[in-house]
Amino acid sequence: MHTRFDFGESPTVLARQLEHYLDAYPNETRALLGLSAGTAIGVEVLDKELPVRLEQHTHAATLRIGRRDAQRVMAYTRSCNWANGIVLVPTLARLVFAGAFRGLRAGMPRAMRAFAMSRQPDPTRNLGVLWGALNLLSLAGWLTLDRGDEDAEYALTPAGEYVVACVERTRPLFEQLANATSVLQHLHALCHRKRTAADDSVLYAQLARICVAGWPELPAPASDLERRVNGQLRTAMDGLLLGPTWVALDMPVFDKQPDGQYSQTAPAIFDKLDEQPGGVAVGAWMHADPVVLYAAWSLMCKFGMAEIDREKVRFTESGRIHRPIAAPYAGLPASYLRSYALLDELLFGNPDPLDIDSDGHIDRVMNVYASSGAGSGPASQEITTKILRELFDDTPLDRQPAGIADMGCGDGSAVKRLAEYVINSTRRGRHLADYPLLVIGADYNESARGRAAATLSALKDVPGVQVRVIAADISQPDRYDEAVAESGLTVRQPDGSVRPVRLSDLLHTFMFLVHNRRLSIRREEAAEAILERHLRLVDRSSLRAVVDQYYPGLLTVSEQAEYPVALDDIKRAFKVAYSDAEGLVPGYVAAADLIDFLTRWKRHAKHGFLIVEGHSPWAENLCANALGGPDAWLRTEQLPSVFNWGMHFVSRQFMAPFNEFMLALTLAGLRPGSPIYGRIHPEGFPGPDLLSDYRFFSIANYVADVGMNR
Repeated sequence: MHTRFDFGESPTVLARQLEHYLDAYPNETRALLGLSAGTAIGVEVLDKELPVRLEQHTHAATLRIGRRDAQRVMAYTRSCNWANGIVLVPTLARLVFAGAFRGLRAGMPRAMRAFAMSRQPDPTRNLGVLWGALNLLSLAGWLTLDRGDEDAEYALTPAGEYVVACVERTRPLFEQLANATSVLQHLHALCHRKRTAADDSVLYAQLARICVAGWPELPAPASDLERRVNGQLRTAMDGLLLGPTWVALDMPVFDKQPDGQYSQTAPAIFDKLDEQPGGVAVGAWMHADPVVLYAAWSLMCKFGMAEIDREKVRFTESGRIHRPIAAPYAGLPASYLRSYALLDELLFGNPDPLDIDSDGHIDRVMNVYASSGAGSGPASQEITTKILRELFDDTPLDRQPAGIADMGCGDGSAVKRLAEYVINSTRRGRHLADYPLLVIGADYNESARGRAAATLSALKDVPGVQVRVIAADISQPDRYDEAVAESGLTVRQPDGSVRPVRLSDLLHTFMFLVHNRRLSIRREEAAEAILERHLRLVDRSSLRAVVDQYYPGLLTVSEQAEYPVALDDIKRAFKVAYSDAEGLVPGYVAAADLIDFLTRWKRHAKHGFLIVEGHSPWAENLCANALGGPDAWLRTEQLPSVFNWGMHFVSRQFMAPFNEFMLALTLAGLRPGSPIYGRIHPEGFPGPDLLSDYRFFSIANYVADVGMNR
């Protein structure tokens, strides 16, 4: 890992690291901090816990941050890059081995379809996955894609030409790494001896030794560009091994019970280190595979996460800070390793060999474990303190929502946290006798509803709280509305009478769900008709505001023309392509489906859609303006965009760039009814994920735009 990722411990070293981090893109940093152009920015790290604060001087400013928060910024950044490697290395290797770049030099274009047809006569059903794989390498800065449809052409960048040469020159090593995905998907089970495969344990240990040695087979870089890209590639290779290692050591053992649910049956390996911070005997984990565990400790020690002294292992300070960040971040892409183990098949054979619709493509237990730490937990904190407080504390009681309905509730833990906040921390919670709180968990999956019922049962004994778990499909809100009305829940009207509750009485929460829908609009003609209809109806001033903010210089809103923006221009504004069972889905088709989906829901959302949604940026934004020499930060290194896209393109999900998401919402007649939240780093730190071009996830309550011409 490059020295810019080093984990600083002293305030002085940390301050210099953060200045270097922020100075990579100084204009963006100043914009986030509200500073004028040319203002000098310094960082002061204080050896105590305190909120991040900006102190402005005449021509300069100082960002003051506590030591632990400064270390967390660096820990998040390291963890993102390790997680990126889990998807980046196998994708790069499989495309190189398939001949995607054979004979190409930097800047030479190749038609995606022509390459795909060199692998099979009719690649139609694979083109969406192939576009997604190429886009993954684009997000790393290794190639460019000129468009988001079946006629796309790709070309290597100079950085991409170098990494392809590295793979070709050390092909046996990268074959080992790509094939190791079939082992790494089971590393947690191997470590805990829930799976026994001696050859797999030995392969992991062998690769760990090569990693600890620093990947000596890689060719030495000969220029500044090669040194920078060499560091990026090595970090990704480290992450392919280190990411699953974090999960193997941090995730408890969960076993399936007779009722079909999973419950914890054994603690995490790391739990002993928490119980005995002074050190634990290396042989204390009698149940674990010693070959796997010894190799895992060697990797942890190599990267400064643990240390072994006198046959006792313990966390370093760095390890304790990284653990709650690196483990769940790695667990997200690692839960898709079973798909990456079959990536060649997805790209050039059966595009759905694991049956996505039955969840065969993912380790769902691992994904739930990782999601609770990497996204759902931090997201719920911003939802509660920023949005729920306004709705259930600041708003007069008689104008508040009747309750919260979480669509796609899973095990119910997220909506339970939100309800507990309302109960314990708001004015509504102090007046439940007069204004009861309705809590609804809705899910299409029967198993999820069973888990949610168990989770939410804890709220049933709270006076003034009523709970229901309902079978519902996100794509059919009218049927969901009928099911809610038939649930037995009621609301009191101003005249004292009661009536069945309806969806319009509730606040709706969609937690990382909108991108995980199945398309209702698939034909290009139908998509064009939806876009035309909404272009006629959209409020032009609202559209102009969104275009000015998210598409400056790319779109123009007309006051006189039949459509405020020409149909072809709107279609081109949705640049990212996706995949489904039929093949490649152009971005404008997915956008039309999103607009149609939101329109069906809008009449049920009087109190708003509280949407938490993941995003993947345009690769051209992410990789532009990489300034400086080999020590400079690449934008792609500061964000989790690579692994985020890597999870979603193999699983038929429609995760849009934030810019495109906001344009679609506006065309659907919605607007943010609250500020847009969602951050990776501590509040007050000007992380690039806060900029619309680079959003990792967003949180906002969206309401109907009263200016919409309906």
